[in-house]
Amino acid sequence: MYRRTFFMLLKATARWRALDTDAQRAVFDEALMTVFNGYPELRMSRFNAGAFHGRCSHVIVWELIDGADVWQYEAAVEALHAQAFFAAPLFEIIDVIPGVEDDVDVIMPIAAFAA
Repeated sequence: MYRRTFFMLLKATARWRALDTDAQRAVFDEALMTVFNGYPELRMSRFNAGAFHGRCSHVIVWELIDGADVWQYEAAVEALHAQAFFAAPLFEIIDVIPGVEDDVDVIMPIAAFAA
């Protein structure tokens, strides 16, 4: 099997930057709880890239467990659109880069991302 991964590049808004550290942590905790409670075959990791990149401030890495349906990723992102995460908005989505783990022993059909 192959693992589908989505790299979501985000840009923090002024509203996000105005939050103190505890409030920022609470926003990410709420997002993580939404994902973990509603979409058990989806993993979400976050990375701060603001000091290293001029266009995006954060990267969210979404990973679907082997064989999981891509609808879990789509539904989780829609759920976050209903929260302060995207609804306020605290972040703007700059880009989403889908990918699969680079394993030369496994050949993945192109149609796999459409499934």
